[in-house]
Amino acid sequence: MKHVLQPTTALALTLLAAATQAQDDSTLSTVVVTGNRGAEQRTVTSSPVPIDVVSAKQLQSTGKPGLMEALSAVIPSLTLPEKTGWDASGIARAPNLRGLSAAEVLVLVNGKRRHTSATLNINGINTGAAPADLDLIPISAIDHVEVLRDGAAAQYGSDAIAGVINVILKADASGTSVTNAGLGYDGKKQTVQQSLNKGFEIGNGGIVQLALDARSQNDDNKASANGYSYEQAYDLAGKSTYGGYGTPKTNLLTLGYNAELPIDDSFSLYSFTTYSRRKAEQGQNFRLPTITNTITTGPNGYPAGYTPTWYIDEDDFQAAFGGKGSVGEWDWDLSTTYGRNEAEQGTTHNQNPSLGEATPNSFTSGTWISTELTTNLDFKRGFDIGLQKPLDLSYGFEHRRDTYEVQAGDYGSYANGGYCVAPGNCASSGAQVTNGISPQEQSSASRNSLAGYVDVGFNPLPDWYVGTALRYEHYNQGVGATRSGKLTTRYEFTPQFAVRATVSNGFRAPSLANSLFSARSTTYGVVDGVYQSINYGVLPVGSAAAKALGAEELKPERSTNFSLGLTLTPTDRLSFTADAYVINLRDRITLTGTLLGPQVTQVLQNNGVNSTSGGQYFINGADTRTKGLDLVSSYNQDLGPFGALKWTAAFNWNQTRILNYKQSTNILGTSFDLMDREARNLITGVQPTTKLILGGDWSIGRLNLNLALTRYGSYKEVNSSANRDLDRVYSAKWITDLDLGYNLTKDLNVAIGAKNLFDQYPKKQGVPSSTMVASYGTYSPYGFTGGYYYTRLTYAF
Repeated sequence: MKHVLQPTTALALTLLAAATQAQDDSTLSTVVVTGNRGAEQRTVTSSPVPIDVVSAKQLQSTGKPGLMEALSAVIPSLTLPEKTGWDASGIARAPNLRGLSAAEVLVLVNGKRRHTSATLNINGINTGAAPADLDLIPISAIDHVEVLRDGAAAQYGSDAIAGVINVILKADASGTSVTNAGLGYDGKKQTVQQSLNKGFEIGNGGIVQLALDARSQNDDNKASANGYSYEQAYDLAGKSTYGGYGTPKTNLLTLGYNAELPIDDSFSLYSFTTYSRRKAEQGQNFRLPTITNTITTGPNGYPAGYTPTWYIDEDDFQAAFGGKGSVGEWDWDLSTTYGRNEAEQGTTHNQNPSLGEATPNSFTSGTWISTELTTNLDFKRGFDIGLQKPLDLSYGFEHRRDTYEVQAGDYGSYANGGYCVAPGNCASSGAQVTNGISPQEQSSASRNSLAGYVDVGFNPLPDWYVGTALRYEHYNQGVGATRSGKLTTRYEFTPQFAVRATVSNGFRAPSLANSLFSARSTTYGVVDGVYQSINYGVLPVGSAAAKALGAEELKPERSTNFSLGLTLTPTDRLSFTADAYVINLRDRITLTGTLLGPQVTQVLQNNGVNSTSGGQYFINGADTRTKGLDLVSSYNQDLGPFGALKWTAAFNWNQTRILNYKQSTNILGTSFDLMDREARNLITGVQPTTKLILGGDWSIGRLNLNLALTRYGSYKEVNSSANRDLDRVYSAKWITDLDLGYNLTKDLNVAIGAKNLFDQYPKKQGVPSSTMVASYGTYSPYGFTGGYYYTRLTYAF
């Protein structure tokens, strides 16, 4: 259903006059710890760097089921398209900050580095990223989230180029039960979620918080009818669709605890752990019954064709143990954190046509395992050097051991059974959609890094703060030594007005997944003028085949960040911050386009890669420059007998352009493009240039009404071909979210709400294909599954 948006537009203008971002009273006064290692307590407006604080209440009132979606709803410089890529990339999503890839965002939990995912994005917006998965942290365990929007590699190390997301867990005796249930306007998307947390006192002044989240979500496929003719698809013509165009089917269980136990006045022990189990699946392209690669006879044949299903079965674990205390004037913190993510991928309702009628219908394609073991020792203290405020000195050391392993799939997933319909007309080897990893393609690697940092902050004048950080990090293989620095300053002209600026350099070490990841997939396309099945593979960078196609050892990405901003708090009720930034990123890691042609096939066969006609590999493909502006403000209005109203608003303008890129490689005397138009546009065009969030949170008596309006700017999708007629520009859209809660008792609250209240979709102008006659495109920042309504029951105990 569609609605005219005059009321929404009018309210947007009213809110815009009041000004900028979703945060409540408590978040403005919350002491922030991210990016601040000194003893002086900082808040959002007194911080020398731009930072957002999002409370648990705000996360809940967004109506979003997971942490990633909730953060995207309240932070304008953070974007999360409903589909960030295809296949595994569309199931294991990750958010983008300040227009950069999810790989350039560091995730912390309680200030400790969070391990990364084993699932590597190999297509879409975050190609090359294996970031930490925020949705695998139980949302019921979260007290608040701090988002540092600035480079912080000098303080935290690799990945902190665009910023840092620090998840702070609850550490009190509170208990809450939250039950959510929702349904899409068209009845397709159904979600049920149960969250529980409870804190207990232990020992003498200690606390342990336990948390559990369980979520079940069915898939919501929005694909239109296919373009197959009646003769090709028999009675399925015009009915069968691509099965993975929308949200995947997901079942997720997350558990966690956060504990701290004081031993005496100067020493305490702490620990936190999360465990998650996720099974997600999504349909793929319909396979015609009239082609060689469809087995139509036998016990596992599909006489009318079939649509395979891709799945990821994932186990994720993080455990941290540490102690902290004081010795003399020094505060110290010693901790060890271990994280492990194991992701099995496979397909069901599928075939390996080369096995003929002996084909199984289910396949395990392989298992990818990533681990991180990180040990930190940190010290800090203040020194009285004759200034009005003490000089803060912090220093520390870090050791990190990363491992990555690719395990083989089952025999049927990669086997070549040699089935042929006729001489010269043989079926493709391996399972359709994604061929399995063979024993010869198994691999594993590990590496160690050692780092040391020093962080100094002082006030040369009472109203002038200067901070600097230096970090040296050395990897035992591949990356070598890196050096990062950061200079920060803030000058307070009055207690209400201050300016701040930073300059820093940073880096991101290529992940082991970037070097080792291997996968083979099946698709359909035109090669030498013939529409046919294509087997292609992502090749490990160090493999003989990749090197023969032009691959080189990956180098670290390196960045230079500049930012300039101001903070304004003219009254206790009104706050405003503005920050402009420039991020220069060199040697950005990208994936080549699919190299296809007889020369490529010959090189692959020469290097032992058979039954594969195309290849890709990771490269340091581009240098980019990102410019942007963040505006954040809130105003608290006392309405007397009519309650209290919190006006909030936030705006981000962001633009990325490519300064230069690797254009081609030579294969057997023929030049092949490495980064086509589509790959370049994934960096520069598919994310909206602007994002505006306007909100009003009204409380009166037992009633609370939260309204959020989000305007996503225009974005562009292009095709890999040189035909610009296939380019599509999607115009800006307003999305309205509404949450209405009522306190039945002091401890019991019931709420109803709607996401995308007015059922907005992008324009249906995607390029027609045999998969879909028409589509909404791929990378809509607000998705293409329409409106969704829900109810929520919250009980505090």
